[in-house]
Amino acid sequence: MISPPEKSVSNWTHCLEWLQESSALILATYAVAAAVIISVVMETGFALRELDSFETVVVLILFIPAGFLLVFSLFELVSYFVFIPSITKDSHLFSRVHSTHLIHPLTTAIVLILAGVCVLTGSERAWIVWGILLALYLLQTGFILKSVRAENMTNGWTRQANLILLLNLLVGGELVTITGGARPLSPWKLDTLPENTWIIDVRTKPEFYWNRLQAAENYPWGVGVAEAAKSRPKDVPVLVTCLSGHRSPSVALMVRRLGFKTVYNLNWGILYLILLERGRKSTGPFSLTRPHRDPHRRGEDLKGITLGYVTCAILALIVAPIEAAFWPPDISVAQQIAGALIGIGGLVLGLLSFKDLGRNFRVFGAPRRSGTLVTSGIYTYIRHPMYIGVIMGIGGYVLAFGSLLAAPLWAGVLIFYVVKAVKEERLLMDKFPEYQEYRKHTWKFVPFIY
Repeated sequence: MISPPEKSVSNWTHCLEWLQESSALILATYAVAAAVIISVVMETGFALRELDSFETVVVLILFIPAGFLLVFSLFELVSYFVFIPSITKDSHLFSRVHSTHLIHPLTTAIVLILAGVCVLTGSERAWIVWGILLALYLLQTGFILKSVRAENMTNGWTRQANLILLLNLLVGGELVTITGGARPLSPWKLDTLPENTWIIDVRTKPEFYWNRLQAAENYPWGVGVAEAAKSRPKDVPVLVTCLSGHRSPSVALMVRRLGFKTVYNLNWGILYLILLERGRKSTGPFSLTRPHRDPHRRGEDLKGITLGYVTCAILALIVAPIEAAFWPPDISVAQQIAGALIGIGGLVLGLLSFKDLGRNFRVFGAPRRSGTLVTSGIYTYIRHPMYIGVIMGIGGYVLAFGSLLAAPLWAGVLIFYVVKAVKEERLLMDKFPEYQEYRKHTWKFVPFIY
């Protein structure tokens, strides 16, 4: 029989494990981040105050690295969804990579930026909410460190290894690689490596079989590398790769600690190499197994439209706060609250759509070869709820800031999505014969309207 103290500890342990495995903590973190913005708007109207020299330096220290981190993390996040392969039984591993190594740098940037906003506006209420955000962020970081330690390196940990892994999460792989004694290698320098280089690919099996270097060997999350290294001469060069350069640095460090003299980490991972090799015909151990898409699939992805709405959306997110900082608009609290509610509603709708789609989610227009037609959940009523979610999210954001410059960009998002929906439905009807009947019982965007 479990005593009350032991039962209490067990319940607490189960609660922490649930938080670590679920997406609740990430969602809560971003909800509190939105609450910081709402607190600033409601208390100060986003009006900037006079800063002394020390406060100015603090704002620059927060904004400059956060700005670079925000741009790079958004680029990697979009690239991830552009190149994500079809996933089946291992989707939980793939989503874990996405939720930790790709979202966390973005979260870091947002935490820093919101701290700078609190300094600029002097909102006491926002500082209190930001403190809660910081606590959630630190808890999330601790969970990530714990899970990666358990999965990536099985030979024991040192304080230096913990610090290097933390830097990997916060600032990216290049600094981590150099600090650990390995060498960062740009994708365009692959041909400088000798052909006997041991290529270690640490991605999950679905990622590896989707596209890889010809001579690569797969060790998901670095598991099995230590055993394989026993039969390898320590003077053989080693190249460690992953999808976007977030997982490979810690494994490169492990290989370096195993005694290998020359260890390289592929900067920016397979993603950048795919972009670099597009249109080229290469052979050899460092060439990709899938350098091109199948000819009959070309033209179906609507990449121009995708690039259009992604560009408009990112520019709208950047332009609105900049305009508010330099040319503060005269907007009412009611408008700010309405914008926040519309934006949050769009975010919720987008998350519900993403959950219902599951592995069928894809940024481009052409459906996956292994995809299925989703007609349940929110898709029971609306055929393109995720598009509406993004349109509402960006629209609410622009409305809350009262940005006139970002309004045309939001209109661009709207137009691109409408055009994409029309073209995408033709592709869906070609792949799924039942789609025509499904259209008769659903609405494209808004129930009872369109």
